[in-house]
Amino acid sequence: MRFYKSVVVTLATLSIVPFILATYLNLSHSTLFGKTGVTIFATYGAIILSFLSGIIWGRVIEQPESGAGKILLISSNIVLLSAWCSLLLNTPELSVVLLLLGFITLFWLEARWLKPSYVNKAYLTLHFGITSLVCIMHLLVLYPHY
Repeated sequence: MRFYKSVVVTLATLSIVPFILATYLNLSHSTLFGKTGVTIFATYGAIILSFLSGIIWGRVIEQPESGAGKILLISSNIVLLSAWCSLLLNTPELSVVLLLLGFITLFWLEARWLKPSYVNKAYLTLHFGITSLVCIMHLLVLYPHY
């Protein structure tokens, strides 16, 4: 991340904008292109969760082969498939719940299981901050429904 730090920080920060827009649409009971805020939130969340799973894959395959690496690959794939399956349920609120659990799980997997020498502290701090904001927005999206 050292060489691309400004680009990574900028893109990561901008990735929150669709979550903010979808949260606003949901709380204001508005639609965009005929889609509710919760639907937009769930679909974008699944895309980002898939992207984060890919980041874990990229980090794992660069490490020496290990049992923990295999667990990470399988776990991140399970989270990825769960995100996709949540969209097939046609119940956006349930999708948002499952995606919230997916974001928390992926952060935990990355922070806990990837060796500290392979996880840049600045990246982990950025990831924690953005994941926290996204999880708060998940709760805001769910609040009016429950």
